[in-house]
Amino acid sequence: MRWATLAIRPGGEEEATEAGKSEPRRRIPVPGPALQGLLAFLIYLGVFIWAFGQAVIQHLNVPVVGQNYVDPNFYIWAWRWWPYALTHWTNPLYSYQIMAPQGVNLAWATTSPSVALFMWPVTATWGSIVSFNVTLLLAPPASAWAAFVATRRLTGKFWAALPAGVVYGFNVYTLDHEISGQPNLTVNLLLPLMVYLAVAWWQGALKRVGYVIWMMIAFALEFYTFLEAYAQLSLLMALAFLIGFAVAGRQYWAKVARLAGWTTIAYLGGIVLAAPYLRYALANYPTSLVRGQDHFSMDLSGVILPRVDRVWGPSWLHGAAGHDIAANTYLGLPLLIILIWLAIVSWSNRLVRLLVPMFIVILALASGPNLTTGGNHLFALPWGSIWTLPFFRSAEPVRLILFAYLLFSIVLALWLARLTKNWLMRAVKWGLAVLGLAAIFADLPTFASVVVPPAPNYKPAITNLPQSNELPSFFSQGLYKEYISHGEIVAVLSHRGNAGMMFQAATDFYFRLAGGFINASLSRPDALPLPIASMSHITKIRAAAFENYVRHSGIGAIVVEHAWSEDWMYVWREIGVKGVNVGGVTIYQFNNVRVNG
Repeated sequence: MRWATLAIRPGGEEEATEAGKSEPRRRIPVPGPALQGLLAFLIYLGVFIWAFGQAVIQHLNVPVVGQNYVDPNFYIWAWRWWPYALTHWTNPLYSYQIMAPQGVNLAWATTSPSVALFMWPVTATWGSIVSFNVTLLLAPPASAWAAFVATRRLTGKFWAALPAGVVYGFNVYTLDHEISGQPNLTVNLLLPLMVYLAVAWWQGALKRVGYVIWMMIAFALEFYTFLEAYAQLSLLMALAFLIGFAVAGRQYWAKVARLAGWTTIAYLGGIVLAAPYLRYALANYPTSLVRGQDHFSMDLSGVILPRVDRVWGPSWLHGAAGHDIAANTYLGLPLLIILIWLAIVSWSNRLVRLLVPMFIVILALASGPNLTTGGNHLFALPWGSIWTLPFFRSAEPVRLILFAYLLFSIVLALWLARLTKNWLMRAVKWGLAVLGLAAIFADLPTFASVVVPPAPNYKPAITNLPQSNELPSFFSQGLYKEYISHGEIVAVLSHRGNAGMMFQAATDFYFRLAGGFINASLSRPDALPLPIASMSHITKIRAAAFENYVRHSGIGAIVVEHAWSEDWMYVWREIGVKGVNVGGVTIYQFNNVRVNG
């Protein structure tokens, strides 16, 4: 397969040629696209592990990422749940293993089945903790590689595509969700691969049957990776075709229409592949799943201003950055200057005329129901009601910024691929690109900021025992089998986020869990059943309610993790239930025991 080069001349006209024909003869053979893609991925992977992932790769078998958050251990659980559900012939969209005894619907929990099943061999060999950590280490480099492949297909130039991949794979949106342990928001390689397919079809390198089949698979995989991103993609794709048709010119109208038609067929095919999940999700749509609050929308100041701890300059800049509600939308001035400059000098290029209005559309939609800047509401947006529609009302508008990063990766590749004969202009071109990447990297967090548990915001029950990421030996060494029966319902008390679900996954679902966290809108943040959580301030009424809960729900035991405990978690001894200290936990067994309230 030959790669076509999209070159933009200084005057703005685009010229499509076969790669290499317009360039001087090279003495050293140039690797083919496949080898270039492999080289790019290895570069991205090495840079990411060296700059951001050392704290994780040194402890692959330990849950080190954000153990004071609930999300990381939810995904450790999800990576084990999908293989378990499929091999045990149980419905993977409803689990009786958590929130026992009644169980919980998982259709609107972001379990990312496509990623969980892709990582199944790693999970089966080394466990879901290793699998989860490997996912975090691979996600940004894989996304960067996919953007490289798309922009290399578009421009035909390795060195223009390489930094373009960095913009999409290593941005503050991705890294912020990486350190939060949210792979559903960081496994983003499918979007640029769709761009690659569209460009390959446009250039004639991919026939319509191949395009429809591969695009259909990509749509289905995106659905099974993250339903919210799929819904947002659907909206932006429709708008992109409308804008594309408007800017294409009469000579390309028929070709744009054909591309839209084949893409629509692929989209419908993707829906067919996603139909089992989609039907179940629509039949069980939770009315409480609404994301209309301000912190789910973008503050425009965040596009220009980095996080408040990364701002250098006048004090008013610190104040403006401090108002940024969602500090993961930073693009920086250099990239914005590149977009404006490219639009001025290359406006005759139809792709540029598509990218500029699409960026404006993305910003408008990501702002949510209200336009906000510097923490101040300016006015309600006329299209804000879109976020009250099904699917969209449970989405976070700010997450549309991911599409802006993809757009800017294309912009940067086009900018660097421009044919410039003047050495000074080439220096300016690359200088701005380097500044853009430097601005992005200066705003990025690393895993080192989350692998060490922060100082507890509670009074530890055992003051000389620090918080630890390591699993208690009660679970890691199989001691639980001596105290818990297979299938018994257990509650886990710990300030480690969602500890019970992680312990359950580590034991291969040996016990059922009372409580658990699956979604901020559908679960308690402490992942505990209310009758248990209410015992943090014990009264006779609450003790009686707890006894009734134990009797009707069949709770067999409560396990307290010593390293993450506070005094109230041992309250059960005050109501007549003795505990046993073993393997870093205290276990209180309730079978055939009547509490004394």
